[in-house]
Amino acid sequence: MTMTYPEWIPYNPAPDRPEVKLCYHNGTPDSDIPLRDVLYGSTEPNYETATYNYCAKCIKTHLGPAVNDGLTHILFVTQCKREGSPYAGRFFIVGYYEIGWTTTMEDARTAIRAKKLSFTSIEHAYEITPERWSKIRPGGKALRSVRQLSQRIPMPLAGEIVNHLDTHDATADYLREVARLKAQYNPYDTIPPGRIFIINVGANSKDPQQSPLYEDGTFEFVPIPGDYEEGLTYADVPQFYNPNKPLLDRFEKPAISPSDRVHNDPEFATFTYGDKIRKGALRQLKQGDFLFYLARLVPYDEQQFDTDRAIFALIGYVEIEERLDDPHGPMFTSPAFNRNAHVRRWEYDPASFGDFVVFKGSTDSRRFRYAVPFDREFVEHIPILTAKRNAWQWGRTSEVGEIAWYTRTARLHINPSTDAVRAERFWTRIRESQQWS
Repeated sequence: MTMTYPEWIPYNPAPDRPEVKLCYHNGTPDSDIPLRDVLYGSTEPNYETATYNYCAKCIKTHLGPAVNDGLTHILFVTQCKREGSPYAGRFFIVGYYEIGWTTTMEDARTAIRAKKLSFTSIEHAYEITPERWSKIRPGGKALRSVRQLSQRIPMPLAGEIVNHLDTHDATADYLREVARLKAQYNPYDTIPPGRIFIINVGANSKDPQQSPLYEDGTFEFVPIPGDYEEGLTYADVPQFYNPNKPLLDRFEKPAISPSDRVHNDPEFATFTYGDKIRKGALRQLKQGDFLFYLARLVPYDEQQFDTDRAIFALIGYVEIEERLDDPHGPMFTSPAFNRNAHVRRWEYDPASFGDFVVFKGSTDSRRFRYAVPFDREFVEHIPILTAKRNAWQWGRTSEVGEIAWYTRTARLHINPSTDAVRAERFWTRIRESQQWS
């Protein structure tokens, strides 16, 4: 399998470098978390891929010299834009990247990838007060705009700021909030050219806790149970629509305990998926392809499940960007991968590597706001075909049973380069179901 990646080169900072670089980004008015302006289309800094200056051409003239001079960290600063917030209009350093890798893009701009990152809430961010501004830029003009915030910060002040951010790390909240906001808009102006694969994931009818589907089409994805001692627990899995609350709070009587281990894969924070590469379809995946997730969802009214009305639905996808198949490689510890259940397992038990591979999604990957019913009407409308390009046969068992049988293994379903009509129908249904414009 051939996949084209940027060549990420391990970064060697200059020894005892006495300063770090400050970079600004436009804050969002759509969240209490001081994110980049996601709904306006901002992709930088890209917490999901742990990159900067990679997804968009943001500060080409500033980042290259910082890397050339061997600086260790990039500090990110923004102005609070949240209407009604007591912090509105004030300036804050909200996070940092410790540079781990660099690459050169086609237009010759320098991009970086973090080996460590930390972002914090607005309450715990490092506010740039007039007093602190005078230390950052002695003798400079009064701070009135984020565009004044692109200089370097000397030590030991820079070290003080980094330590402050580490003490109040809330990066997981950033990732969850970005996923929630990104689900609200269409990342593609046209039908994307990537091939469409579908894989069945999550709790099935034999698992103790089902994935709930609500009357308005929203849903929660329940991962399967885990099988190793040092893994995450269900208490670590948040709700999607209210990420400050645990997933199990959505059930009046959960069938599993918060302390039970969970295999949180796929995960919708950094958008990764891991599996055994010997599975034929996964061997075919290449950069730009789409791996769509199909899950069994059961109608739930906050008290009980109606298992007789269980359905299959598409719940999101990763647009394949990278692949990790070497636990000894430099990217194994990257924040872009280390939230994946298989990476966590490899770290706990290196002998478990086997033939597993982890695929990383691009910043255009999505967890859907609304389930996309994958029923007979959907299958026949597209149409979804067998591996031999025949129509599905119905009637041997229930509709849900037939869908489960036909989707029991991951497979390529649509290649837009040879089947543009079906690709158009597929993506149109996705856009309509998510209410994307």
